[in-house]
Order: sequence, then C-alpha cells, then structure tokens
Amino acid sequence: MPERPPLAVLVSGAPGSGKSTLAQALADGLDVPVLHKDSLVHGIWRTRGRATELGESGVEPFYRAMELWLALGVSFVADHTFSRGVSEPDVARRIAPRSVLINVHCRSTHAVERFERRMRDDPLCGQHRLRKLLPLAARLQEELHEPLDLSCPVLVVDTDDGYAPSLAAIVGEIDARYRRPDVHELDRRDDRPSGYPAV
Repeated sequence: MPERPPLAVLVSGAPGSGKSTLAQALADGLDVPVLHKDSLVHGIWRTRGRATELGESGVEPFYRAMELWLALGVSFVADHTFSRGVSEPDVARRIAPRSVLINVHCRSTHAVERFERRMRDDPLCGQHRLRKLLPLAARLQEELHEPLDLSCPVLVVDTDDGYAPSLAAIVGEIDARYRRPDVHELDRRDDRPSGYPAV
C-alpha cells in the first residue's frame, strides 16, 4: 500500500460544460489515468448490445471503479455530472476517506448548446431522447453553476473560451497540493531485482 492516499481529482459541472475534455487534459498533464462515467456507460451498452436507460444504476460502476483504483493505490482523474444533494454523501463515504480529494468544477454559458450539439451528433440519440434530455440539461445548468460542497479544495474553471485559469495553472495547483515524484527510482539506485528489465 502507498505511504499516502492516492490523489482523486473529480471533475464536475453541468452537461456540456467541458468536463470530459478537461478531465482528459488534466490526466495527461498529471500523468495519471482518467475515468469517464459516460464511457463506462457506453461500455455497458457495448456489452449488452444495445443502449439502455441506466439512470442511477449507471453510477454504481463509476464509484466501484474509483474504489478499486483507490484500493490499489492508483491516483486518477474522474469526470461525472455530480448531482447536488445526491453525490455529496456518496463522495464523502466512498471516495474522500481513501484519497486526497480535489474538485475541479467546470462552468460554461454555452453548456446547453454544446450538449445539444453533441447529442445531435450521437447516432444513438433520437428526437424523443433529445426532447427528454434538453430540459434536464437546462435545469442542471442552473443547479450546478456553483460547485457542490465535497469538503475538499475546489478549483472553478471557466470553459467558455479555453480554460480560465489556464490548464498549466490548474495542473500546477494540483501538483502543489499533491506532488508527483521528482526522480524515478531506477535513477536513484542500481539494485534492481533480478528478472525485471529496466523500462
């Protein structure tokens, strides 16, 4: 087990606010894996051979995957539309005690328009589904303007035109709170176990 809890960066915000794109960029910048809740749902659809309405049950694989990574000592970035009044107790019970938790919250005045564009480009999204989802996206845009209280440091990011603060500043702030290794162990000593090649 690691000497310190793993880093868990939770990227939150309304649908269309740029969570998935920012989460991927943060994972690349921090050199850690990324977990997209929507990609997990799509993986379930692939397994079942059809797209289904998963609702709350789609969230459980997301939390279980995060819990597994934390138990294995894996730091990560994860994005999801965390819901006010619902997600706070889940994060507090399942993620916070096992991690160094940081919340990066996305905001965009164009979130609903972006979401609608993405749905119209989705071959699995018909008009009936779009009519159902657009009012929900508009409601969440209002409800999730302010970040949830996850009892951890929070960085609010404006995603209207790039990132404000910048991606470099966000990565730097996270690194200041949870430092990455300065030196690879293989550069520190030459007593590698036999049978393991240098990588």
